[in-house]
Parts: sequence; C-alpha cells; structure tokens
Amino acid sequence: MIEYAGILIVAIFIAILFYKQANESFQILQLDADRLKDLPTLYPDHSPIVVRGLSLPPLGTESELRRRPAVLAALAAPSTPLSTVLNRPDFRFSPVTTAFLSKESGLDTWFRLNLFDSLLPSPYTKWLYFSRTSLWPSGRGLFKTTAFQTLILPTQGTVILTLLLQNMVPYLPGQWKGRRFMSLSPEDTPLLSQLKFIEIRVRTGNFVLVPPHLLVDIRSETAQGQPNAWVFIAEVHHPISGFAT
Repeated sequence: MIEYAGILIVAIFIAILFYKQANESFQILQLDADRLKDLPTLYPDHSPIVVRGLSLPPLGTESELRRRPAVLAALAAPSTPLSTVLNRPDFRFSPVTTAFLSKESGLDTWFRLNLFDSLLPSPYTKWLYFSRTSLWPSGRGLFKTTAFQTLILPTQGTVILTLLLQNMVPYLPGQWKGRRFMSLSPEDTPLLSQLKFIEIRVRTGNFVLVPPHLLVDIRSETAQGQPNAWVFIAEVHHPISGFAT
C-alpha cells in the first residue's frame, strides 16, 4: 500500500512539472459563442481563444451594485467602504474583495449554471474540475494564469488585455505582480523596450479564454464620458492546476 502511495505521489509530482512548462509562442484563436462545443478541439493549441457574441445578464456593473447598500457598506480595505472606491482606477482590490463582489453580484452562480460545463474538455471528466471567480472594477494588474483555462469577460465597457509569455518575467521589475502594465517606466524597468507583448480589445458580450502560464494585464479602455470597464474572471481548474497554483 505504501509503495502504491509513493508511486502516486511521484506521478502527481511529474504531472505538475509538465504542467508548469510554459508556452514559447501562441496565436489568437476565435470562436462564436454558439459553437462552444468546438472548444475542446482548440485547447491543444494552448493559445488564447476569443469567443464572440455571448448573451450576458445585467449583472456585475457599477450601476447594478450601487443599488445594493449592504454590498456598498462592505470594506474594500480597513476603514474604506466599497462605495468610495468602485470607480477609482488606481485602487488595488484584493482577491478576497473581488471574490466577494463576484458572489454578491450573482455572476458566480450564473457562471456555474450557464457557462462552466461548456468550457470543460469532456463531460465525462466534469467531476475533476472546479472554478474560482472574481469581479474586478477598473481592471486588474499583472498576474500569471495558472488554471486550465482563465475566462476574462468584461461586464461593463471595453477592456484591453495585455498578454506576455512567461519568458518576459526577467525583463520586469522584481515586484511586478499586481502592477499596471501601463505604469511600467524605464526608471523601474530598464529593459522595458525589450518586452514583447500582444494586446486584445474585448467588448462586453465577448470573452477570452487564456491558457496557463501567460502574464496578463487588464485595463479599461478609457473614453471621455464613459465609465471604467469592469471584468469578471473565472478560473477553471483541475487537480493538477490546483496543486500547481
């Protein structure tokens, strides 16, 4: 029995090592929302997938949440209620707060009931997968994807996704996590000109599925008189990605 347990542990360790291997290149794939059943054929390419034409419920917007006094009274930081920071693009929201917003907005439940199953590679392995969701006002600073697929869906406005390969990390500042990509400067990023990245413009009604091991920054496309964009993020995990996170 101990031998079998040892073999299993070694197998899991090897699987995690293979899972952590980063892509060396990618291309942008596209798919219409009425063809989600074709997603499993695109996953082996390990490239971002833009899905167009999804019908969204009126959830996860600033106007909708401002009608919820109990949500607005919750603290985004010590002595800082959500009501004072929802439209501040410079405020750094914590994962705890954004997970709270996802659940309170109803998007977490909507995703699990209406979209989660459609993103899985096979209905026969559904029991292996789980999700973590969050709702980010005004976008999100740099982070690395670790899930099997990370869904990025604007619920309000238009967002700009900046994607970088993991081999760009040495060119970034030591404390790059959470930094806004547009805030990088030659003063703190001497090799800024060497960074290679691609940008995707995503409107409400479209979403992007990002494979693991890419660096992502999400910012609002600002236009005069327009509110900041809000973005819903759902990480679809399997056991290996859960261990590797």
